[in-house]
Amino acid sequence: MGIAVLTPRDELPARSARLTRGRGLAHSAAVSRSVDGLVRWGAQRPWPVLTTVALVVACAAAVVQYTVPAAVPALERTPSGLPRSEYWRLVTPLLVQTLGWYQVLANLATLAVIGAVTEWVLGCRWWLTLVIAGTAGGQLAAYHWHEWGGGDSIAICGLAAGVLVTQLVGRDPPVRWAADAVLYYIVALAGWGLVGIVGAGLAVVAAVAGLWLVRRIDPAGGYRLALAATGLGALGLAALRDLHGAALTAAMLLSAIVLICRNWVGSSG
Repeated sequence: MGIAVLTPRDELPARSARLTRGRGLAHSAAVSRSVDGLVRWGAQRPWPVLTTVALVVACAAAVVQYTVPAAVPALERTPSGLPRSEYWRLVTPLLVQTLGWYQVLANLATLAVIGAVTEWVLGCRWWLTLVIAGTAGGQLAAYHWHEWGGGDSIAICGLAAGVLVTQLVGRDPPVRWAADAVLYYIVALAGWGLVGIVGAGLAVVAAVAGLWLVRRIDPAGGYRLALAATGLGALGLAALRDLHGAALTAAMLLSAIVLICRNWVGSSG
């Protein structure tokens, strides 16, 4: 039986195969660690109770809206402004989605994501405070601008604005998944408000590309730069008389005031 002798040319495929197997094993190990880390991360987070309650209420309200036609005119914002003695209309427009099923589905999906992110990052008290701030800012602006209708997106804007501000000015680095969620949500809202559903899609695509670019240029400060630009965009929406911009601005201002006061009390103590 002869002995096979490998020439340098013969060794190249064997060496390539060994390198490929090694890289494959390393990649598999990295994926396994990522999946394990994601599972552990999810297990460490409490169930978002307030978000779940809000989703149940929103679903029940959608059922009522489509089974009791008289519910919408009784609960929505009126074109002429806030009627005298009908102060419930400051809150009840949150329960009716007057643009149709696509608004129902879009708001349910974004409430689930943004609500859970806010509850995990900031807690229940912040969640409630931001919902109130966003609702107040959005509703007052809508009545001032005589915008009829309804929807809970202004409450969701309050949640997103609070997460944006705390991630932007916090001492710790921004939490990537939280920053991504609010950034893409606000960018999509801006595109929707300016151009429609096509604008929302294009805005998200542009945001993905822009965020990738700033990460490449400045990995440490890229997220803060993107969040700052998103906050300026929210102020621009308010200047364009968009009620989502008004809701975002109100909640951002409240969050900034609370954080400034907290830091001042902490430094003076």
